[in-house]
Amino acid sequence: MVTERKKQLTMRKVKIAGLHYDELKTHLFPGDNKEAVAVALCGRSQHEQNHTLTVMELLLIPYDKCEERTSDRVTWPTAMINALVGKAQKDNLAILKIHCHPGGGDFFSGYDDIADHDLFEHLFAWLQTDLPHASCIMLPDGRLFGRFFGPDLKPQPIQKITVAGADIQEWYYDHGMSLDEHMHRRNLQAFGKGTMERLSRMRIGVVGCSGTGSPVIEQLKRLGVGELVVVDPDYVDVHNLNRIIGTTRQDALSQVNKITVVEREVEKVGFGTHVIAFARDIVDRDVVKELSQCDVLFSCVDGVEARHVLNLISTFYLVPLLDLGVKLDADGMGSIDGIYASVHYIQPGGSSLLSRGQYTLEQLRAASIKRASPEEYHRNEYLAAVNEDTPAVISVNIIPAGYAVNELLARIHAYRFVASQDIDTIRIHFNLVKVLHERHPSPCAFFSKYLGWGDRDLLLNLLELGDDQNDD
Repeated sequence: MVTERKKQLTMRKVKIAGLHYDELKTHLFPGDNKEAVAVALCGRSQHEQNHTLTVMELLLIPYDKCEERTSDRVTWPTAMINALVGKAQKDNLAILKIHCHPGGGDFFSGYDDIADHDLFEHLFAWLQTDLPHASCIMLPDGRLFGRFFGPDLKPQPIQKITVAGADIQEWYYDHGMSLDEHMHRRNLQAFGKGTMERLSRMRIGVVGCSGTGSPVIEQLKRLGVGELVVVDPDYVDVHNLNRIIGTTRQDALSQVNKITVVEREVEKVGFGTHVIAFARDIVDRDVVKELSQCDVLFSCVDGVEARHVLNLISTFYLVPLLDLGVKLDADGMGSIDGIYASVHYIQPGGSSLLSRGQYTLEQLRAASIKRASPEEYHRNEYLAAVNEDTPAVISVNIIPAGYAVNELLARIHAYRFVASQDIDTIRIHFNLVKVLHERHPSPCAFFSKYLGWGDRDLLLNLLELGDDQNDD
């Protein structure tokens, strides 16, 4: 079951991980008031009318290798990018040129037009592809803008550029929908018009619509998020009624899909949030492709495999990920030994749920076998146990859900006194009445090698997501 999606206009976008953005900004603005240049190798993400370039690798052109560097131009030997172009040819990747305007001019100069035309004319002659490449300019305040080039060499403006780092930066270059300021009056008083307009333009994915997912969705819809992609293969039963907002006994008796309840409840609020819903498992090509187009992902699942796939989507497509976890140790008779919750913020190219010890590769293997072959899983006594049933109540689930949504808000609207780069994990110890935060600065060796890969024939490098047909 998949809901109908609204008609989309053509969108040209660029995404860059925070670590690459920081490296790029440092190189382009060394303090000498002269232009500098870098070139990025990019993956591609194509879905419906969207074409997104995802930065994989940076080549910083050394200052002393440039033929000319002044306050309004830079020339450099383009043969330096031959190795990147070879990689682009092999895997159908894109080339993105980025240079700076130290004087702050937010436009492409006549010299920029000539330089871009010459570069991309040679690139298209070499690569023999109809797919676009791009050129961007960074200004002293860090803002990026740019344009795509196709084989006809006619520039087309990039409509959105995103930096997925400790903070989430977005620059739009199109006309968005107007905000209903009357309906959003209280939200506007708290976060201001700029943030509310950003939320109204965001597409957010939520995987898992039950325990923590339900209160996450409840908050996002009332904050006026423009589009929600919700994923949950299950239906409502009587055991869910204590924690899924909006569910009724009749929903349980009729075994209504959880996503159907989400659609119904979002529509009732009337903020105009559009919902794309999948009553499917996340290990599904259509689901992965739809989630890859999101600006932020929320992981509200217990399963190891789903969390791993979400971390892969985050890495391949440069989408920040918020993972929620709850543990309630109880004897089933009313005695509670401990209640714990966590919220992990995952920025592409940084530490991962795997490197933070939230699951092991052995648990992942067991979960994959359990999904694909339950009989083999039950026969193999050496596989790690997965999906143990634990108590779940709304009064506990709603706390990490609130922290997770406020974590998103903090990274698009800096309201707190602790820097975002100092907070990777929030841990809530209910019994001790404590909230702690942790840093996890070391990148994950397993995931980092996939940074910005975008679409591949073997989607997410998973055999289960191979395809014999062309995508969109």
